[in-house]
Amino acid sequence: MMKNSIGLILLLVAWHSVASMDRIYMAAMEQSRWLLTVDSPLRCEIQHNIPRFGTVSFYQESGRDLKLKVDTLHRYKKDLKISFRSVTANWKGIQAETNIGALLSSGTNTLVDVAAETARNAYFELQQGYQPSLFFTDEEDGFNAVAVILSTVYFREVEPDFGACLTRLHPYHFDDIKTTSVHFDFDEEFPREDEEDRAMQKILDYLKVDDSVTGLVISGHTDFKGSVCYNETLSARRAWYVYDYLVQSGIEPRRLQVKFYGESRPLKKGTDDRSRAANRRVSVTMVK
Repeated sequence: MMKNSIGLILLLVAWHSVASMDRIYMAAMEQSRWLLTVDSPLRCEIQHNIPRFGTVSFYQESGRDLKLKVDTLHRYKKDLKISFRSVTANWKGIQAETNIGALLSSGTNTLVDVAAETARNAYFELQQGYQPSLFFTDEEDGFNAVAVILSTVYFREVEPDFGACLTRLHPYHFDDIKTTSVHFDFDEEFPREDEEDRAMQKILDYLKVDDSVTGLVISGHTDFKGSVCYNETLSARRAWYVYDYLVQSGIEPRRLQVKFYGESRPLKKGTDDRSRAANRRVSVTMVK
């Protein structure tokens, strides 16, 4: 329990007694709230305000895992060692502690931005009625031992709405599909049937949920076989085919920009069949 770094010894005089801390930040029972602050197909977020300290947010973006962010009104130094533990709420008779993880401060007003497994563990502790808490030493304030405690009060009230939002999240994140490609057989201006609808449908589905996408850039390409002039014309025909597909699918023409590069911008430099197949493509890039 006490085998973290020497720098935490001043802080962790007794893990079992939060009252021994110099500074304790926690919302009083009558002040404690967990609020659903973002409910969209691209992001779900619940937030908890801790008076005089800042806010704690659990959030999840489309195509991503659950995360936990702690924003503070203070500015603590970078790389402070933070012990993240779950402690028993005051009203429970038996006192107990569970280790959640070891963290480092960012040196900004976002104290920590906790990813995946650690965030899920903290969320689970709240579900069980425990209080995930951050313990660290504030070296700028006379080596004060600080505890930041997440209250369980009203967490269960917001949990169903947050869970419902999570089920409605879009399956893809913008960064994962901002550029989508369809491929073509040799000397063909129509894409392979097995991927045309699948690739284009990803874009069309995403555009329905993200109105910050202002346009799409359609780029046609070929492999190196054939003359430069012929390949430039072929890449244009391929690009215009995808343009027509998107327009017929309801995308306004003013949002589309068409470019074609022939063989001049290969995705792969090789001359083997696999590299050539990868280069025979039209890429559609969403722009914000």
